[in-house]
Amino acid sequence: MAIFSPAARRTTYALLSVALAGSLAACGKDAAPTPTASKLDPANPVTLVVGVPRNFGYLSTLWAKDVQTPGVKIEYKYFPNFVDMLTAFNGGQLDITEIGDVGAAQSFAASKGDVKVIAVTQPNAGNTGLLVSKDSPYQKFADLRGKQLLFLKSTNTYLGVKHQIADAGLQESDFKFVELAGPAAVKAFQTGQVEGYYTIDPNMADVVEKTGARLIADGKAQRIQNLYPYVARKKAVEEKKEALAAFVQVLADTIAWAQAHPDEQARIVAPKIQFSESAIKTTFGRGAKALQKIDDRFLTEQQANFDELLAAGVLKEAVKASDLYLTDFVGNITPSGAASQ
Repeated sequence: MAIFSPAARRTTYALLSVALAGSLAACGKDAAPTPTASKLDPANPVTLVVGVPRNFGYLSTLWAKDVQTPGVKIEYKYFPNFVDMLTAFNGGQLDITEIGDVGAAQSFAASKGDVKVIAVTQPNAGNTGLLVSKDSPYQKFADLRGKQLLFLKSTNTYLGVKHQIADAGLQESDFKFVELAGPAAVKAFQTGQVEGYYTIDPNMADVVEKTGARLIADGKAQRIQNLYPYVARKKAVEEKKEALAAFVQVLADTIAWAQAHPDEQARIVAPKIQFSESAIKTTFGRGAKALQKIDDRFLTEQQANFDELLAAGVLKEAVKASDLYLTDFVGNITPSGAASQ
């Protein structure tokens, strides 16, 4: 693995927690003309390096299928450790990856606008939630008053927790917050060190399957959308626009294929990312079914949420969603005839 500078590592660790989930914000913006693949030459393909994370959305499915498209050579690099993937992306070694929407906003701010969203999923509210152990007496969020809740405050989960606290008529001081991520978080929950554990799929489905943990509140109950943006460096957008358009198209096609072939998707993805086939089926069965259009309605809706994230301290500086989300590739989000293949 490449050796990265301390500065790159610091940036990466600052962004790790915010990359796990959340909601972005917005304001209006006119759609730009859609790039076409007409300039792509199959004899001289444009290379796109795609970073594949273990969690989040559909890049693991593209990788498992080794999805390619004429005129573009897609090189997939899998990162079981999310820190390493963010380090590679922040260091300019990846053209595209997928992260949480709060993470996309934080990356945009940290890079001074060098990160852009080229596509975004529909909400994945069902892919994030609050778990309690199978034998615990807790049936709803308010039952956890006075107990320990495990999550990262720099993610959209904190906004969801604040919503749940307000809806229950409680205060933050009524709970004890514990911040851990990855295997350390799973261990703390499984060993009973915390009573409530907020996490995302496929890890959430995996923990439930292996331990019998109970999901007592998902993203809908938390009033968060949990979008998964596909982000690219500004240089890639400027220099490889037609290739990115072709990529968004095969992404849309692959999502449609997965919806039509859940068993096959689970069969090929499970061994790649080391989750069970049943956890994969659960994950995508309750997740986004397609990409969504980035338009004025979307941007206005997300800006309001963005402002709430800033007020909650989840975002440390204001980010204008219309500067982060690109409308250039909206024409490529509808599945083509190749989606059934």
